[in-house]
Amino acid sequence: MVTPANYNIAIGQGGGSSVGAAIPVRNNAQPKKEEQPQKIDDAKIKYHKIKLSDKYSVQGNWTEDYIKKVIVETSSKELEKNLELMSRYRLITFKLPDKQTYLYLKDCYIIDSLEAPQRYKGAGTKALQNLLEKSLADKDTEGRIVVYANIVDGQTSPAGFFYKLGFRFGHEQKNEIMERWLREKTTEFPKITGMMYLPKNHINKLLMYKQVL
Repeated sequence: MVTPANYNIAIGQGGGSSVGAAIPVRNNAQPKKEEQPQKIDDAKIKYHKIKLSDKYSVQGNWTEDYIKKVIVETSSKELEKNLELMSRYRLITFKLPDKQTYLYLKDCYIIDSLEAPQRYKGAGTKALQNLLEKSLADKDTEGRIVVYANIVDGQTSPAGFFYKLGFRFGHEQKNEIMERWLREKTTEFPKITGMMYLPKNHINKLLMYKQVL
């Protein structure tokens, strides 16, 4: 059977189908253009390596895989200085402890800066994932990464961004504030600053993270 130009004959399934039941279907529809995925520029991340020998001192509650405790006995010179201060300022209760405990960071990477071309597009997260893979491959750092969350524009802190990716503060009170912020799902980031680190049990959280804030 000859059919008009630019038409196809659609035949229904089954033995009862016939030419008389044919349905003309237009074949001249324009094909849809495939949407090209938007290219997102890479984030710019700067970092450097800290070694235990640098004696980078921190405070707070850190996991043992990040810090080395060093107990130092108070020297005689420090005791003499203590007595001198007490005499000068008439301090009676001021007294140096016999021993002092210092917390030094083990070998790790510290992030100096992280600049993403666009927010909420994943570039910043990808840069952190790449750095984590580098740290995991380094036999000295073994996945350890630290960052100082600081307010750079006078208004916001990056603490929320890092916290959602698995980073934690060395002070539990700050972590509790961040947990409340996550539960309440408010859009305003807490203006909290301080040193943050990626605990060993949160490594997979960052590696598998697909969506940024």
